[in-house]
Amino acid sequence: MKRGPASICQFILTQLDVSADPSPVLEIIVKATIVLGWHSTRDEAYDDAERWKDAVLQRLRDELDGLNRAGRFSVFTFNSALPDHVQGSAFIEPHDAEDVKDAKRRRGHFAAYGQFLQQISPREFEALCSGILKELGVLDPVLTQSSVDEGIDFYGKLPVGSKLLPNAVFPGIQSQMAIWMVGQAKHYVKGQVSTPDVRELVGSVVLARSRAFSVNRNKYADLLIRACDPVFFLFFSTGRISSQGWSLLEAAGVIGMDGPMVAAMLADFRVCTDGNNEFSEEMFSRWISGFLN
Repeated sequence: MKRGPASICQFILTQLDVSADPSPVLEIIVKATIVLGWHSTRDEAYDDAERWKDAVLQRLRDELDGLNRAGRFSVFTFNSALPDHVQGSAFIEPHDAEDVKDAKRRRGHFAAYGQFLQQISPREFEALCSGILKELGVLDPVLTQSSVDEGIDFYGKLPVGSKLLPNAVFPGIQSQMAIWMVGQAKHYVKGQVSTPDVRELVGSVVLARSRAFSVNRNKYADLLIRACDPVFFLFFSTGRISSQGWSLLEAAGVIGMDGPMVAAMLADFRVCTDGNNEFSEEMFSRWISGFLN
């Protein structure tokens, strides 16, 4: 790993705990240089730390701004009172409102979900993605067959009319308002999702809209996407998405979630937590099994 601010920032992004207490960036740099083997003593590390501090702070600010704009998960944030202190994004500050504290407590279970994602099979991850659709409000999410799935792993229809017109008493235009959610799940223990994976999803949904299937033209009889139906293209992965992959997702309008984002969403939804609000692997395994065909 090349010495410098870029590597220090990568260290923070991969090693910081989501609930970590605030710590001065200078101290984090000192620790990183020792852990990475660049220095053996704190005195030696401080020279580089002081020299790199401003560059590291700027890189972290830029990184956080970019993640927030894209709605992507960040393991860190800056302390509200001490702008040169970095802390876990789920660290509870004294002045946080109760709803914010509750959200941070939920997000604090992020690591447990992330570890479990790496243990499940590709098929179980596809089922988990169907479960995410259910959490988002899809009434009857569909998990496609594991073989010859035509590039589509899960789909469903999200009714939005009741949310746009929550006070409607009689049937009306709201009954026509629904959005297709069609997705692909990529399970990677190691490695990154690349642009061909994203292109495969886009092409698969376009072909499905025209009922162009390679094996059975009557396949997915309930996936009837009409010419003007709105569709959310969903691309979920347990691994990392390359920078080129994120650029393509954004340019194409595809909604993407990498492993950390999936884990964070599950934590935010408090999926499969017990009476003590602790994550339960047993409950999570049963929950996933409920979506398997």
